[in-house]
Amino acid sequence: MRNKIKVFFDGFSEKLLERTQSRPARWLIHLFSHNIGLKLLSLLLAILLWNYVVLSDTSITRTKTLYNITGYISGQSTLNGYGLALLNDPTEQLSGIAVTIEAPQADYARVSSDNVQLTLDLSNVRSAGTQEVPFRATSYYGKVVSISPESLKLTFETLDSRTVAVNSVITGGSDEYWYNVSRTNPSLLTVSGASSVVQSITSAQVNVDVAGFTTSMTPSLPYLLLDASGEVIPQTMLNRSTSSISVSLEVYPSRDIPISTELSNVVSGQPAPGYVVQSVSIVPESVSVAADRDLLDSLDQLVIEPVSVEGASQSFSSRASISLLPDFRNVSTEQVYVNVTIAEETASAYLESVNVVITGKDDEISATYEPLGAYITGPRSLVERIQQEGLSVTVDVSGLSEGYYLIPPSFDASRYPDVDIQIEALSLTLTDLGSDE
Repeated sequence: MRNKIKVFFDGFSEKLLERTQSRPARWLIHLFSHNIGLKLLSLLLAILLWNYVVLSDTSITRTKTLYNITGYISGQSTLNGYGLALLNDPTEQLSGIAVTIEAPQADYARVSSDNVQLTLDLSNVRSAGTQEVPFRATSYYGKVVSISPESLKLTFETLDSRTVAVNSVITGGSDEYWYNVSRTNPSLLTVSGASSVVQSITSAQVNVDVAGFTTSMTPSLPYLLLDASGEVIPQTMLNRSTSSISVSLEVYPSRDIPISTELSNVVSGQPAPGYVVQSVSIVPESVSVAADRDLLDSLDQLVIEPVSVEGASQSFSSRASISLLPDFRNVSTEQVYVNVTIAEETASAYLESVNVVITGKDDEISATYEPLGAYITGPRSLVERIQQEGLSVTVDVSGLSEGYYLIPPSFDASRYPDVDIQIEALSLTLTDLGSDE
């Protein structure tokens, strides 16, 4: 064993003597090489010296490949300065990149994904169209020797911009409250980017979820960019004048309140002579009112501005405004339809003489009866008409023999559908003329 160590040290010392030119150094090497204790010490010193030489010599390098590196886009402002914009978002293609680093032996262990910077530089793009854009990478502890993939195929278009209106949509509300967006700030926003994308944008929509809201507030909310068909347009590759919208939201208690149908509250004036307001109806029958809670609780019904029936002789419909209080925050509708039914006054009369027609009587039978009257109730014009024309009733005495009878007469009531006619029973006496002879 000692011989092996001696042989090793003798060989190692000879190699050191060959590489060393300094006389003091050669003397020390010669001294250590002829003493076993000093030889062991010299071995340790040689190892340390060799390690120092290796670590300090930058020409000794190793390569390391790092996987799943994620890059980012740079030079976008320069691209926009040339009037160009990236059409599609390449974010998904910027991950999973492999980067190989050549680093000095001393820095090899330090090389990691944390100290590698990978970019997709757009600053050199000068024209629209589809083209390959190379990746660029740097490392703090070495140089980049390869990137896989080396580039991405991207499409560029002319930079365009437009201004779109901001619309608000309320969701998640309760029937017990009224919600209203009184203002959005800003109400218009400017969007710029690839021309085909920008020109497809028709509006910006901010969705206001009011679930659980019971008081007014002003939240700051994100928004969506929409095309003409309502499809959402991604915003990642667009420049926007703002990333959020301030929404002034009003929230007040709400309740359905009926509208009064009392004639005195609905109509004014007098119909034409002989006519009356028979009935009124209002559509809708109630409206939703938003106001402070105390005011809502104090209201039983609403009234409208009366509709004039002055001189009216037939039914009609008209629009009318609801009489609003200044403290109302909102009314579901401020106008209603009023249906007014105009009818003739109801008149009653007694017709003293009703024409009686006897049917079914034998020629040998004589019929006598007392004058017949009738009570008539209905529209005045019809009652007056019946009085002028008279009534005719029929009494059938078929099969009746001589004697006294009280017979209800019959008449054609279909001629007077709107008139109530009550005719007395006919007091009739039948006499057999043959028995007299």
